[in-house]
Amino acid sequence: MNFKLTKIAASGIFAFGAFIGQAQADSIDNFNNSWQGKTLAAQRLVDVYSPMADNNIPGTHNSYNSEEYTSCNFSVGCRYLDPQQKHTIKDQLRLGARFIEIDAHWTTKMESLFSYPKRLLMCHGFCSINDKYLHEGLNEVKDWLNSSASDNQVLILYIEDHTENHHSDLYDQINSRFGQWIYKSNGCGSIPNTLTKADVLAQGKKVLVWGDGGCSSNSNWKNLSFTGLGDIGRIWEDRTTVASIGNVFTGGSDDYITASDVTTYFKTGANIVNLDDMVSNDGRLEAGIWSWDTNEPNNSGGNQDCAVQWGNGRWDDQNCDNSRAFACQNDSDNSWQVTDQTGAWATGESACQQLGSQYHFSVPTNAMANEALKTVKDAKGVGTVWLNHDDRASEGQWKVAGKTTVNF
Repeated sequence: MNFKLTKIAASGIFAFGAFIGQAQADSIDNFNNSWQGKTLAAQRLVDVYSPMADNNIPGTHNSYNSEEYTSCNFSVGCRYLDPQQKHTIKDQLRLGARFIEIDAHWTTKMESLFSYPKRLLMCHGFCSINDKYLHEGLNEVKDWLNSSASDNQVLILYIEDHTENHHSDLYDQINSRFGQWIYKSNGCGSIPNTLTKADVLAQGKKVLVWGDGGCSSNSNWKNLSFTGLGDIGRIWEDRTTVASIGNVFTGGSDDYITASDVTTYFKTGANIVNLDDMVSNDGRLEAGIWSWDTNEPNNSGGNQDCAVQWGNGRWDDQNCDNSRAFACQNDSDNSWQVTDQTGAWATGESACQQLGSQYHFSVPTNAMANEALKTVKDAKGVGTVWLNHDDRASEGQWKVAGKTTVNF
């Protein structure tokens, strides 16, 4: 009798767990189909021709340390009891994380009652013999990279290197799963400061691998991975209980990243913002929106194919024949000017050239540039300016300064 009750209860728990997993998956789909999700997806395309060192990149911190993987087993103990994420690695990618961090440790794994070999595992701080294999996390990255959701996307995969120089194994595990998608370093060096996502995509690649273990003696790993981020900056938080307890004794603070922090970081030039507990409903992903205004673009009337920045600094789509001033960017220092001349959208380049040959009709590709344009526009007393951003050729496929952002 007791066994049957236990069995029923256990099956109920597993069924409930499956329900929760499905609900989380549905919540991600719902978010991606919302205005917020679509706008964040659009921002991942508008910066495709800009150096990645200028991009705004949402990411996750200790991506593998997720409550989705938390478990306890009588024989092998517990794993991931102090998680920093709510979702699986693949679901973090589906939510828009384009920086994934995996700590790879060469450590003991219990594979049977009498077998305790060392393997590459994903673990945080103190490793458990029950921690997941590295290849399990890599399989999730592979599944996403092989899906249409990764089209025209570029991921930075950060391997925090505790492999004790087992770089041959590390290389084999990564290369065998998605080596065809990797933009290789071709030798020790940081990600080039001028590298754009367009450069990566044009070669049919989707992922950069950064390993922080220095220049490896293993030629395969050395030629696959970058040893640094270059000028790409990174901000992260730590919401673990261990960190909070440590702060009590060290006088530190729980310096968590809030929604307003995300907005401020991107407006002041931050590149990668790594979140703990990345979810769709706490406002922090939405806080990364700096471009289109709420529920825009909406193509009202069926003839709004050109973008403006209006009074609040956000964007709207308008009829391209309207008469507006133009946003012009200086090629030499990326500064902005707004023309005195007004006209239809199509006359933007010629209007900007009147300011000097170094000025071109342009569009901001990150939050800091958008804020800089707003400041210039406000100082000039202009409410709305044309941006070099349009979907005249194909509704919904917005070009950046005349260049496509899809189908690389």
